[in-house]
Amino acid sequence: MKNSILILTIIFMTGCKAWDPSMISVQKDPISPKLLSLERRMEDLANTTVNTNDDELKVFTEEVEKNLINPYGDKYGYIAYKKNVLDYSPGMGMLLLSSFTLTVPNLFGMPYQTIKYKVEVELRIMDSQNRLIGKYSAIGEAKSTVAYYYGYSIKSAVKRTYPEAIKDAFSKIRPQIQADVKRLNKALKEAGKL
Repeated sequence: MKNSILILTIIFMTGCKAWDPSMISVQKDPISPKLLSLERRMEDLANTTVNTNDDELKVFTEEVEKNLINPYGDKYGYIAYKKNVLDYSPGMGMLLLSSFTLTVPNLFGMPYQTIKYKVEVELRIMDSQNRLIGKYSAIGEAKSTVAYYYGYSIKSAVKRTYPEAIKDAFSKIRPQIQADVKRLNKALKEAGKL
């Protein structure tokens, strides 16, 4: 009886990891030298409506301002962001198994779900005349576990995983831009300010 009370106490005293959207932050790893100041755009460049959320906008803004451009001064062109969700896997198999076994295995550490995102991110750099001078893309992946003691809640896992996949893609795009930054800055200066 004492053991079952102890186990129940541990279960109710521990819980999912806490996650808050204010915790979203990109890794500070600026390229050197940085690109000249650019106007940010979130678009697919086809004059269609773009759907985004605050977390995605925050990741894009922080990545551009902290790692890619000098955010101060006159603008020399545009940096446009486009994304494409390639795969979203909510891990329903484990959730069904948990339901059929009345969540008993979950008490012993089996996760409910593993939420996965695979996102393709593209950054386009255009000069003041709206001419494309650079295009860089990468695929970012992230996953989050939903579990009793060590994972996130279902809602938190979904909200956390998507921006993490975008951040992963940005970390792969950054070196591509670093290798091309001198050519880009020269082209931006030649085209002039906005």
